[in-house]
Amino acid sequence: MNRVFAKYIVWVICTTLWVIICFIAPDFVDSPKDNALSILTIGAYLCALGVASLWIAYLLGLNKYVAYIGIPIWGIGGAVVSYYRVAFHATITPMIIDATLHTNGGTIAGVISWQLIGWIILNLVVATGFCIWRSRIPKLPYSWLQTLIVIILLLTYYNVNGRLKSSINQRYPYNVVHNLIEYKKQQVQLNSNRTTLPYKAKEVPDSIDVVFVLGEAARADHLQLNGYPKETTPLLATRRNIVSFPHIYSEATYTSTSVPILLSPADSLHPTYSGSHTSFIHIMNECGFRSAWISNQDNGRTYFSFIHEADTTIFPNASKSVFVFDPWYDEQLLPPLDSLMTRPEARNLYVLHTIGSHWYYNLHVPEEYIRFYPVTTERVITNNTNEQIINSYDNTIAYMDVMVDSLIQRLENRCAILIYLSDHGEALGEDGVYLHAAENEALHHPACIVWYSDAYARLYPKKIEALKANKSKRYRTDFLYHSILSSVGIETEGDCPEMNIFR
Repeated sequence: MNRVFAKYIVWVICTTLWVIICFIAPDFVDSPKDNALSILTIGAYLCALGVASLWIAYLLGLNKYVAYIGIPIWGIGGAVVSYYRVAFHATITPMIIDATLHTNGGTIAGVISWQLIGWIILNLVVATGFCIWRSRIPKLPYSWLQTLIVIILLLTYYNVNGRLKSSINQRYPYNVVHNLIEYKKQQVQLNSNRTTLPYKAKEVPDSIDVVFVLGEAARADHLQLNGYPKETTPLLATRRNIVSFPHIYSEATYTSTSVPILLSPADSLHPTYSGSHTSFIHIMNECGFRSAWISNQDNGRTYFSFIHEADTTIFPNASKSVFVFDPWYDEQLLPPLDSLMTRPEARNLYVLHTIGSHWYYNLHVPEEYIRFYPVTTERVITNNTNEQIINSYDNTIAYMDVMVDSLIQRLENRCAILIYLSDHGEALGEDGVYLHAAENEALHHPACIVWYSDAYARLYPKKIEALKANKSKRYRTDFLYHSILSSVGIETEGDCPEMNIFR
């Protein structure tokens, strides 16, 4: 019995090593590897993720007939996922699943190559070898008891730590199941009925462009516009018609809870409205606006239905994930925007959801826009110095400055209003806290900037007067819903000056 068990354990370990090397390691091809510590960190991640695969290998192999089916399927699926991760820098996301399900055969055939087929065949040969190996191991005793024990161990390991669970969910084969479930939940949400607050459209012009830039993790106190000593917003600092709001408060500290509040009429008195009401996009559609959501993030489940209120949805980086360390720039939002800005005499709403100042900071700033050195060299944030962390973060703010300024260049000769608001702030080591989705004062103060064209100022002089008068006031992020509608002359039920920067 002991010899049989030992042989089986060797088989399980070798199968797991195959999975780690061929299917999990490709997710780390873009991770920083500047020194021995970086390499050790990646090794630790691979070991931790490998344990999650080891339980699966153990379960599949307990019955050799299950192994004959499961191991080849595992190998084929892993070959496909790892190939596209390396060749196209793509990973599985709900958006990729949606695109695949709604893409014609010709498009799919265009991304199939002989290299992919060869990689599948190679891994299928390896999988067959493991199946033959397994057939030569005698039947294990108490397989039902072992199955129960391993399932308990798998579930315990999977749920022992939230950060580990999130990472496992984005690695093969767990990412297939996780993202299919997320996709299904999004579809359910999309088909749910929502209520629209009563509104009145009083003075909506025939031609106007409204641009809402949804920032990511940008904090107000790191803007040069707000007195930060480093030149993080040099372009906007020299722009006319710029109003910065340094005292915005975000109750939520991570995207999935903060964005629904920004888009919907939810507030402290009506917190459930984010799940039961439509967003300002729906109302503006009903008032004759052509709307577009151009996103550099994912199809967030908590605000999925709001995204799809827009007439057009575009995801230039649908295959990206924050768990994949790969160059990922907000300038990729601009070509789709340019293709839509072809009707100057129209009512247009453009929502641009940026990747902004999300970790890993360096990967969200093109090299030519890096201004502050030294920058981070480690994917584990605490392995960097505080100076490196702040410099890399400030580079993302400076790149945001470039992005917003380029949008203004596109809008300055039109009747237009642009609102930039980040979903939350970012902790940079205060009280030992980093990044976001935690509790720290820095996370509650997102950056907010408003720009307006001269034509807009001539059309709405009283709104501009109010905007300037309100710039030092304190607002919660739920001001956005009422304010963006008010900016084009749409008044909603329950609107009041305390929630409207244009009154």
